[in-house]
Amino acid sequence: MIELAWRTPSEWAARAAEQPLALLADHAHCELKAASSAQALIARNPDDPCGVERLAVMAEEEMQHFSAVARLLHARGGVLGPLRPNPYAEGLAQAAKEGRGDVLLDRFIVAGLIEARSLERFRLLEERLTDPDLVELYRALAPSEAAHQGMFFDLARRRAGQGVADERIETLRLREGRVAESLLFAPRVHSGVR
Repeated sequence: MIELAWRTPSEWAARAAEQPLALLADHAHCELKAASSAQALIARNPDDPCGVERLAVMAEEEMQHFSAVARLLHARGGVLGPLRPNPYAEGLAQAAKEGRGDVLLDRFIVAGLIEARSLERFRLLEERLTDPDLVELYRALAPSEAAHQGMFFDLARRRAGQGVADERIETLRLREGRVAESLLFAPRVHSGVR
């Protein structure tokens, strides 16, 4: 596990809870993107059998999560809607470009940081929401976020060695905190509080 450089205030969860359908739609897109990203990482690193297997399992899990979130969204009268730009992911990608050496290493680390931030947000939602179905959803998904976070940091360390990977993790961890803190609020899993 990694400690995030900036902690999300509980105010974010209270505000996100006011627009549950928008939050669910964004969450469904996040799960879909996570599955797609896992598949892309397999394509970029096909010669690592262990990594391929772990990423394939993750892609399947993320599609199951997508189905669960989309089902709940639709049951409440919501629709998925079009994919919108994600300022958080774009900010992380830009932050990773600074001082970049090994692109695949950075992709593993950024993916791990996204999972860490998602885990933090799911725990906040579980604490602040009053809807029992939503509380159960975020409670049920949190262990997967924790496992995926650990998997990505392990893949980074296997790729570059512990010392190199941990140094880069620390650099990107600090940048991720600045990105998350700078974002404006929206009813999205990865928005800010301003």
